[in-house]
Amino acid sequence: MIRRPPRSTPKPSSAASDVYKRQFLATADDHMEPSTSEGAFTTFHVTTDDRTKYTDYLKSDTSSFEAIGASASGVCITNDSINEMMVWSGFDNLEGALGGAGKYDPSQAPTRLANLRNPVYSATWKPLKNWRLEPGFERVGRVKVASENLNAFVGAMSKLEKGIQDAGHPNFFNGVFISIGGGKHESSTVMIRSVTRDGAAAGRILDQGYAGDAPWADAYNEAVSLVDEFVSDNIELCEQFYYGE
Repeated sequence: MIRRPPRSTPKPSSAASDVYKRQFLATADDHMEPSTSEGAFTTFHVTTDDRTKYTDYLKSDTSSFEAIGASASGVCITNDSINEMMVWSGFDNLEGALGGAGKYDPSQAPTRLANLRNPVYSATWKPLKNWRLEPGFERVGRVKVASENLNAFVGAMSKLEKGIQDAGHPNFFNGVFISIGGGKHESSTVMIRSVTRDGAAAGRILDQGYAGDAPWADAYNEAVSLVDEFVSDNIELCEQFYYGE
């Protein structure tokens, strides 16, 4: 379930194979919370010479978000490149996300907008566990997990989230997602988004972990043991500026 904070709260792989997804969905009910199947996201990845100017334009004209029926939208700035960023949108379900994607053609953007960015790729994302939409300082990883281990991995990530929250970090949230239609960029990977309100909060969690006595260490080690390959590890600064109707 995508759990949204109050409206006044300021914010903030190609797809897994059909077999991979069928194996997951066939046994998900035994391992995860009933609300897992709710919600979806789309991401539109671009390069731009001026991330601030592009973001300001999106904030000033939210018509594209309205057109696709998004219930929430914003941007994420990545540390991977000074020119890269993404625009994200949240939906109540995959029907809305995939249907909305067909209502907006990036190549037909107004000239002013088109001149501010170069499209790279887009993807739709399905959360595999409860997810609180509260963009902020986000450590984003891509990993590969065998299909037979996916349910156990999601369970370990849920335990890790609760363990970290119980250890004095109540505003920490872990998201686990699979992509749909991400092309070569997201092929067969699982995305993890570990969110805190700012970098200092993330640093306190890491300090606790590196001290060697974190009460959530077992859950962390369990999750890591189920990963076959670590593909990428980045920091993104995310915000929300569109809240739907």
